[in-house]
Amino acid sequence: MPSSTTSPFDEQALERLPSPGFISSLRRQALEEHRGMPIPSQQTEEWRYTDLEGFEFDGYIPFAEGGGPEAVNRHGVLAAAGVVGERAGLQIQRNSQVISTKLAEGLAEQGVVLTDLDLAAERHADLVEKHLHQLVETNRSTFTALHAAFRSGGTFLYVPAGVTVGMPLQSLTWVDHDGLAVFPRTLLIAEEGSEVTFIDRYASPDLGRVFSDAVVEIFAGADAKVRYVNIQDWGAGVTHLAVQRMRVGRDAQIRSLGVAFGASLARTEVESLLVEDGGSSELLGVYFGDGQQHIDHRSIQDHLGSRTSSELLYKGAMRDRSNAIYTGTVIIREGAHRCDAYQTNRNILLSDHAKAHSVPNLEILTNDPTRCGHAASVGPVSEDEIFYLQSRGIPADEAQRLIVRGFFAEVLDRIDLPEVREGLARAIEDELAMGA
Repeated sequence: MPSSTTSPFDEQALERLPSPGFISSLRRQALEEHRGMPIPSQQTEEWRYTDLEGFEFDGYIPFAEGGGPEAVNRHGVLAAAGVVGERAGLQIQRNSQVISTKLAEGLAEQGVVLTDLDLAAERHADLVEKHLHQLVETNRSTFTALHAAFRSGGTFLYVPAGVTVGMPLQSLTWVDHDGLAVFPRTLLIAEEGSEVTFIDRYASPDLGRVFSDAVVEIFAGADAKVRYVNIQDWGAGVTHLAVQRMRVGRDAQIRSLGVAFGASLARTEVESLLVEDGGSSELLGVYFGDGQQHIDHRSIQDHLGSRTSSELLYKGAMRDRSNAIYTGTVIIREGAHRCDAYQTNRNILLSDHAKAHSVPNLEILTNDPTRCGHAASVGPVSEDEIFYLQSRGIPADEAQRLIVRGFFAEVLDRIDLPEVREGLARAIEDELAMGA
């Protein structure tokens, strides 16, 4: 059935949100789309492994104040940002409002923009209107329509042609209001020949019931180089649904890392669109489930341009009664020649009750790919490996931890941001310690 018309997401709630320029009509259109679409069903292939049958919009509130700049220190928000190395800019959103934005002066002088998306819609209307929801259309699902209607705050990052941002930029979306529906949003535009690294972090304490409805759109112009890191570290009680789509221009490069350690239910769709010749994308993923967590990843590597390349490597460890699903598709379109594409998903099970499913797919519509393939595995820690380490005097528990560390090393070794790599290594250690 279509989404409930008695939900708290109505016209009155819509009117309380900032709606500069074209945003007002976009919100109204998206609300109508949301009302006309059902909650996704497991009867469809796309949602086969994630059951939202009992999901209700009722009970969530569409907006909660952030508290202003003073909330950064008062509520410990800055500590949650996990800032370890130097940053060229940092934006913090608490609940539904951006409460702090800082950008290095020299970058602003070069035309780099890091700001609240609503402010960007006022001050950079042409840029925002041209790109917003062009990759993730509002009518993609009832959730993307709801996002377009009720998003507030969000991050807009613009890097002009030829500009290199030497240090990472970061945003944090922090939620500490129980019952909130929050709409994390990133719109990143890297023009021709530019270079930027952006870290997107979602975090919260454990909460009773929170809904995170996230959208990321990344545009990499010709010869641009973009590194994008998404760290999902929500607390228990959060349902997180996300769509990330990246448009890779001629000879451009996008390197993406997705980290999923949090939320009770998390489902993320990641898609790289290699639309012009010579573009490349690398999609890395790390996830670790415990308790009864449900972690669902879907990916698409879509080759429209010739001599494009894409590689995906996702690795996850699951313990207790947690459940992981990975569904990936490589598409090489008709007319796309000499493409190179590969996807790899590996899962390691640390308990008898943990589960993982891996479903790789290939759609090759041309006859001359350079390489195209996939690999997938699901299984427990090797008893032979544990026996070998025990024979060298290492206790069984420590042997298992060593094997899991080695399992993730293949991904960690490809992360060239030291603070992100080291932070992930510590998070994996913490997860292993909890399971000891």
